[in-house]
Amino acid sequence: MSAAIGHSTWGPWPSLTMSSTAIELEVVAEIGARVVSLRDLRRDREWLVQGTPPTELEATEWAGEGVAFWGRESFGWDECLPTVSVCADPLASDGPPLRDHGDQWGRGAYLSIDHEHGTVEHTWGAPRWPYRLTRRLSLEDERTVLAEYEVVSMATGPLPMLWSQHPVLMLERGSYIDLPEVHSAVRTWQHGIDLPDEIAWPKAFTADGDEVDLACVRGPEAWAAKLYAYAPEQIRAVAPDGARLDFDWDRAFAPVLGIWLAHGGWPPESDAYEQVALEPTTSTDDHLAAALRNDRARTLEPGARMSWWVRLRLS
Repeated sequence: MSAAIGHSTWGPWPSLTMSSTAIELEVVAEIGARVVSLRDLRRDREWLVQGTPPTELEATEWAGEGVAFWGRESFGWDECLPTVSVCADPLASDGPPLRDHGDQWGRGAYLSIDHEHGTVEHTWGAPRWPYRLTRRLSLEDERTVLAEYEVVSMATGPLPMLWSQHPVLMLERGSYIDLPEVHSAVRTWQHGIDLPDEIAWPKAFTADGDEVDLACVRGPEAWAAKLYAYAPEQIRAVAPDGARLDFDWDRAFAPVLGIWLAHGGWPPESDAYEQVALEPTTSTDDHLAAALRNDRARTLEPGARMSWWVRLRLS
């Protein structure tokens, strides 16, 4: 189907909306082509954590090489490539580290609109590495967002990469993460909770023997954790009223699901943030250096291109 595309504003920034009778999506090109809203119009439900638009000064800082992704900036849906967290640059070991949350985060993207076909396309360059990432958004049907990706190399040598989609979900108490085919996960980071490196899902045990249901949202509990599981066929967030957000994507390119659980324990000095992220990704590693070390990085050959897709469906 062809989405209705409109022009709006998000704080001081111009934005685009894409809508059908059931869904409305809003994206801001100047702030990393961030999707700042994903609404179910039938239920009047917002699925993405909402944020405060940055000032022009903040936006300039967000686009900087030394930016740190923290609680103030954690909202909406972003893209992370070629790394998620900071790590050494594998192409320049004596240079500065790779940027937190990748090259695209917070940086303006070139915008192209196709009103006839109802698509919105954003393209990012990369200041340090010679590649180009494009994401094309469309509405596949009244309830489904389709994101199609292509990364193209302009390099003379191979480029190692780790990609993760980064949609931060607003799930109130009583919501849960439905992963019926997942029985275990790997824990790579935590604060305020003591989970082993490998845990059962959804019910895990802490070092003290306490059982915690990781799939359920119960409200702030002063802990946070990052988990990874190999992606099952069924992945969805379910709200207390039965509303669902289903995820599907190209598992051949990205075989892993990242699970970010921040139940009041992140940032570590604050108990203010209650958010969940379900993150299609290429690796069970938090950054590219670890993915390379564990032979889990994608490699973009000179002059080559890679493409993949993600669907988000309201039910």
